[in-house]
Amino acid sequence: MGFAEIQGNDQVKRVLQLALRKKRWPPSILLIDSSQGEAKKLALVLAQAVNCLNLDDDGCGQCYNCQAIKEERFPDVLMVEPVNEVIRVEKIREVKKLAYLRPMVGKRRVFIIDQSEKMNEQAANTLLKVLEEPPSTTIFILLTSNPYLLLPTIRSRCQELQLSPVTQETLEKYIEGLGRDKKEARLMAFFAKGNREVVDKLNYQELRAQRKALWSIVEAGARGGIPAQKIKDYGQYTKRQRQLWSQELAILASFWRDLLLVKLNASPELIINYDFLPELKEMAHLVSLEKIKNSLSWINEAAEEVKKNLNIQVIINSYLAHYQGKKNGKDNLCSD
Repeated sequence: MGFAEIQGNDQVKRVLQLALRKKRWPPSILLIDSSQGEAKKLALVLAQAVNCLNLDDDGCGQCYNCQAIKEERFPDVLMVEPVNEVIRVEKIREVKKLAYLRPMVGKRRVFIIDQSEKMNEQAANTLLKVLEEPPSTTIFILLTSNPYLLLPTIRSRCQELQLSPVTQETLEKYIEGLGRDKKEARLMAFFAKGNREVVDKLNYQELRAQRKALWSIVEAGARGGIPAQKIKDYGQYTKRQRQLWSQELAILASFWRDLLLVKLNASPELIINYDFLPELKEMAHLVSLEKIKNSLSWINEAAEEVKKNLNIQVIINSYLAHYQGKKNGKDNLCSD
């Protein structure tokens, strides 16, 4: 591993390597990665770079320290991750205690807090106390896809670095290299949102089944409204699978996007859901441009609300109630 293995983000890598060479390393860094793809890899590269036995501005990947960090068995590098979607105060208290101890075998202790926005209030306040008086031999690397959910006081004490997702074209070529045809590669890259790890875990058949279920929502909406029972069933499904809601919004948006392209007689090569092309063509004759544009706008609103961590059931009500002509969703279409 090393900076060269991180896809793109050359400017960010240059900033970090310059800090390493000048030995002006910030005690706490916030890596913002909307695709949640490269941040964890970059954090491990940073941990290697500050502990490498051979290089001053990178991880060589060969020395004992680099190898142990890569295999996540290095005692001075600790990865903190949510348990049941929460990082609790007990874990951060453990971090706080270890942070003030000298490194056991490395040059510096490195604490990587993945999905740092999921710290509960007590955990966040405990971490803040450490960041206010950071130990000289410790580095904190916070990872997040949504920095707005972090305490402003935590953000103000971190050097923020925004990562860019891997480009669509790069990801498509990677997927084609795995043996997928061009159309499948385009579809999978679209839903992976620049995250190569998502591609590696993506099951095409499961994705097809998920899209088929969501197409029924689009179809019902395009035909003039979604039956209350369908909304209720979908709401209950999504409530059980909260972590998939963002992906499902992306799928819904992709269908409406494709309907717009078909309606405008765009090239079939631009269609994401190529395997639904017959259904899209049939539906395009029945739905107006205004409804397509409004649907895309409503989905965008829902996606923004998801980022703000609002109640998922309220978001479902608000989005789907548009199709019933009730913009605020107060009639609680998804409730029992």
